[in-house]
Amino acid sequence: NPLSIKLGVISEYLSSQIAPAESPDTKQRMVIITGLPEAQFKVQGRIHGKLKEENFFGPKEEVKLETHIKVAASAAGRVIGKGGKTVNELQNLSSAEVVVPRDQVPDENDQVVVKIIGHFYASQLAQRKIREILAQVKHQQQQKVQSNQSQPRRK
Repeated sequence: NPLSIKLGVISEYLSSQIAPAESPDTKQRMVIITGLPEAQFKVQGRIHGKLKEENFFGPKEEVKLETHIKVAASAAGRVIGKGGKTVNELQNLSSAEVVVPRDQVPDENDQVVVKIIGHFYASQLAQRKIREILAQVKHQQQQKVQSNQSQPRRK
């Protein structure tokens, strides 16, 4: 498949895997990309551009991408927000569907999957906003640990 050869060149930039097509008429393929967020965004952009260039979809057709982000189970609630407020704001801002399954069992690393479904730029924006939320959670956790360490212990 010429597309997989060209995507193979892209995979040199980060750790990535391209799933082989299940059959010649398969409409979906999965690409697993791991690495720093900015590098992931670049690779996603190159893949999207390559799909357009190879005429996998028409110029007026907008392809929906499904992106999965692993999130610490303890931070999933922050992505959802009280009463779903944060996830609704994310969806309105990005025009992507953001799904955080409530009944999801965390994996062996205590992580759950957040799904983002939308066109390329909507997906990119939603991913960035989720990473911002996760960075805030991490920063707050670090501050909490530091403040607990700096307080004198009482007897």
